[in-house]
Parts: sequence; structure tokens; C-alpha cells
Amino acid sequence: MESAFPMATWRTAPYPAISPSRPELSQAGRTVLVCGASTGIGYSIAKAFCAAKAGKVVMLGRRQDVLDKAAQGLAGAHPDTQVAPRVCDIFDEDAAGKLWAEFEAEGTVVDVLVWSGVHFPAFASILKQGVKRLWEDLESNVRMPLLWVEKLYNQPGGADRQKSSIYVTTKDIARWGDTEGMPGYQLSKSAGTCAMQQVARDVPVAELQMVSMHPGVIFTEACEAAGYTRDTLPWAHDDLPGHFAVWAASPEAEFLHGRYVWVNWDVEDLQKGEIRDKLDADPWYLKVGIKGL
Repeated sequence: MESAFPMATWRTAPYPAISPSRPELSQAGRTVLVCGASTGIGYSIAKAFCAAKAGKVVMLGRRQDVLDKAAQGLAGAHPDTQVAPRVCDIFDEDAAGKLWAEFEAEGTVVDVLVWSGVHFPAFASILKQGVKRLWEDLESNVRMPLLWVEKLYNQPGGADRQKSSIYVTTKDIARWGDTEGMPGYQLSKSAGTCAMQQVARDVPVAELQMVSMHPGVIFTEACEAAGYTRDTLPWAHDDLPGHFAVWAASPEAEFLHGRYVWVNWDVEDLQKGEIRDKLDADPWYLKVGIKGL
């Protein structure tokens, strides 16, 4: 599946520039919080931050057994990183408040927040599913990520530490014809991505570096449950979104503050040449909105 944007190199697998083993991308000493980390894209991201030698990776999930198994595997492979599994429904405001209160009580300051959760959409038109059902998607895919970013930004004891926020979004906010039958998904993820860019508009990158990323077409547990197989589509490598997320949380990605990108885009193409010139010249390039007549 190709991008809607011109890019010299199309990536479907990890490559050296985004390798978490690069010293320039080291996450040593940082605490990383990954929402939805038990399986799929969230697990790929947690794994990559462990490989980047993060001091601590907090993995959130709703199923204790699945979460513990994932965490045990990462802890065994990355003994230098403290892997901390915690059960939490990230779409529940009370659960979120309780978790952040626990962080404060134990003296944990989160440096990197990765929002990798998504509310399962209704497969119906907006008027047939009803506004009440649609609002569940907006609450979960817009309001709750904003709440978590607010918690990240305002946490006690972290004022002097530069933080990073990665919002996992979708290609479908740019390719509206690709996901017919799920209008609430596209609407809420577009609104969520827009919300992140609006926060970034008023927050200096030196305080909070924010990037929204489409994670690529990855074969996940949800895809398998929907009837897809490894042979259905030309899936990208499972590790690609994780490696890209580590790069997106590094100083090399500061120029993407508030922007929307695909993990399939080569980061060196983004960093230089025509694309970089456009990014430097236009503060609204690669952001949600309309530029036209």
C-alpha cells in the first residue's frame, strides 16, 4: 500500500536510521509509558523502547495474563530495562486518574507517553449507529488521549524534563476511501490527530515533543480476529512502528513537532531535501486541515 505523499523511499521493514541500538536514539534513563502494550503495535513499541535501553517501560493492558506474558518476554530479553506491566483501562477516566496518582506517590515521572489504543468502531453509518454510539469513539479516541497528554505535561516533579508524546493514528485520516463502513473511526482519529497538533501549537518542543504517526499496515491480533491472515495483505514488519516511535521520541525528530507522519516514510527523506524544505517553510504542512481555494 503506497503513500498519498511523494517519498523517495518506501519502508516496510526496520532500517539502520531508526534502529533503537543507535546511540543517538538512546532512551537511557527515561521512563516510557505505552498504552495498549500487550499485543500488536503497542507491544512492538514497548519492545523497541526496551531495545533503546529505556530505564523503565510501563506496559498497560486490560488482560492480566496476556500483559504478564508480554512483559516477561521483554524483561527476559532486556535485563537492563525495568519492565513494569500494569492493568489499566485507558479509556476509563477514573482508572487513568488512579494510575497517575500512583505514579506521583511512588515518585515515577513519565518522560515518554505512547497512545496506542483505539476504541473499536461501529460498522454502520453515523445516522444508523446513532450519535450516542459515535460519541463513544470521540470520547475514547479524542478526549482520553488528551487527558493522558495533560497528565503527562502536568505531572509533579517533571517540569525540568523534556517529554515526548506519540499518538498512534491511522492512514485513514488521509485516505478516506480506504475504510468504508467505519465513519466513526475515521472521524474520531482525524479529530484526535488534530487535537494533538493543536496542543503542540502552543507547547514548545523543548517542553513536550509531539508526533502523530500512522503505524503502517501491521498484522495484529485484531486483524486476525477480523479474518485476515498473514497472506491477505502485504503487511509491514512488526518491528517497524516500534523503531519509528523510538526515533520520533528522539531529538532527531524535533522538526516534526505537531506533525502527522507515516512510519513507511524514510526518515532521511523527511530530514532533508524537498520534504524538509516544505516542513520548514509551511507550519501547517503534514497537519490536519484544508488548504485550498
